[in-house]
Amino acid sequence: MVSQRPSLLIDTNVWLDYFLPDRAGGKEAIDLIVFAFEYEFPLLYPAAIVKDVFYIAVSTFKRIARAEKGSLTQSDAVTATETAWGCVNSMRKQATAVGADESDLWTACNLRSVHNDLEDNLVVAAAQRADATYLVTNDEALIKHAPVAALAPADALALLKATL
Repeated sequence: MVSQRPSLLIDTNVWLDYFLPDRAGGKEAIDLIVFAFEYEFPLLYPAAIVKDVFYIAVSTFKRIARAEKGSLTQSDAVTATETAWGCVNSMRKQATAVGADESDLWTACNLRSVHNDLEDNLVVAAAQRADATYLVTNDEALIKHAPVAALAPADALALLKATL
């Protein structure tokens, strides 16, 4: 019998921790994603989160430039946008997007009584659609309420290491 490696659907907050400096979960996100990619554990992400990662990354890089220089130049804005595109390209290189349709929205809406956050519930629906082994998030409430196996990045990393 061939054992299949666990697959991980990575939530928005973990990707943001991975890409953006000085976020509290940065080290754990980097350690997990680098390890999973290096050891060829399947990484997934809901396609719908890419716009959020891009927008938040651009805004963060612009804010950092303003804080460092006192104002934002056109060059800084272009650099922030290009760097955010780099984040998107990195996601696409390291992980596979999971699409969505009306059935995912139906699932997310039906999870409302369990977890009253539509965005989180769409992430859960993506994990279910992809048949991901684990949903990885820093959202403690989502970990507690998710009807799928959900782990924090450090716990996911420990689990992956134990499977080798």
